[in-house]
Amino acid sequence: MIEISERGRFCAICGTMNGPFLDNLCENCYKKENPLEIKKLDSLQVEICPECGTLKILRNRVDTWKREENLEEIIREVARRAIIEKLEVDTPLQYEFEDDIEESKIMNYGVKEFSAKTRIYAKPHKDFSEFEESFTTRLKMKRAICDECSKYKTGYYEAILQVRGEDRKLTQKEEEDIEALIERMMKQYDEARMAYILDLDVDQDGITAKVSTKFLAESLAKEIKGFSAGKISVAYEHKTTSRDGTDVFTNTYLVKLPVFAKGTILEFEKILWVVKSVSEQQIKMESLENHEIRHHDRKRVESRGRKKDDEIVKREYMIVSKEKNAIVIMAMDNYENFEDNVERLPPKKEEGENITGFIYDDKNYYLE
Repeated sequence: MIEISERGRFCAICGTMNGPFLDNLCENCYKKENPLEIKKLDSLQVEICPECGTLKILRNRVDTWKREENLEEIIREVARRAIIEKLEVDTPLQYEFEDDIEESKIMNYGVKEFSAKTRIYAKPHKDFSEFEESFTTRLKMKRAICDECSKYKTGYYEAILQVRGEDRKLTQKEEEDIEALIERMMKQYDEARMAYILDLDVDQDGITAKVSTKFLAESLAKEIKGFSAGKISVAYEHKTTSRDGTDVFTNTYLVKLPVFAKGTILEFEKILWVVKSVSEQQIKMESLENHEIRHHDRKRVESRGRKKDDEIVKREYMIVSKEKNAIVIMAMDNYENFEDNVERLPPKKEEGENITGFIYDDKNYYLE
């Protein structure tokens, strides 16, 4: 605020001696010489997306479905903010607003224009009366699909997510688990309109999906990696060049699942094992000779282990009798009875129970 003048006791323009004076001017002359210089907003276009309800006024964009207020109040708030921003003055101002916006007229009757009256007050000095000025802004309503909805409708995507097995196909269990994981994660993005997946495809190669944003694709890839102990790699493909000359790329996030999946039968160090779980550093396996659980170095197992799932013949058995060190097993396919060592039986199995297993190299093995 400008300080009251200390020089002179009369107005430099009209000569009045009735103060107070500001810059040697009385109140009337000061207001004439220093009018409020404001940029009045004569009209304002309000874009409403018919798909999601997003509002766009100048540079301001509001997701109305995230707000508790009704459409009328949101338009009023954003319009007033736009009007104030357009004024571009350093003088402290006070405002009063009046408008005829009604949500029912927009939604039910398609009214395309409203008006907002703005009154501005400024006081250059406490002893002066207020400056006052008013103007009316026409609010033009326009229905226009927002950029996000337009991208969704046209199949826009920034990244591709791929899930593959390392030199193998995904198991049905892996496919089901990863699809369920993706579905759970996507629920976290229910309120993010630019978070979506296009064309999730499951085939013999694995899982492939087009993903709306690189951020979402990377987040999904990291979650799948943590869940499966897989490995992530990223490839970049030039897609287009924007108007400002910026190169636009499509990122492909590839998650490769471990060589051996949970439940895989493999031969390692001349023993048959079943994989129980896989971590980044280790593989937890169960010996099918004595059902001992062991943790092995993952790299070592993957380099030396040999998958045997395709060489085994699945079979069902029943425990006919069980003694201290011996059991009698009956094969359910031909009802043949044979003896075996009790330590080769999974723990906590009793007489009369059925168990699954397989034959490999003319030898019977028993699973849980």
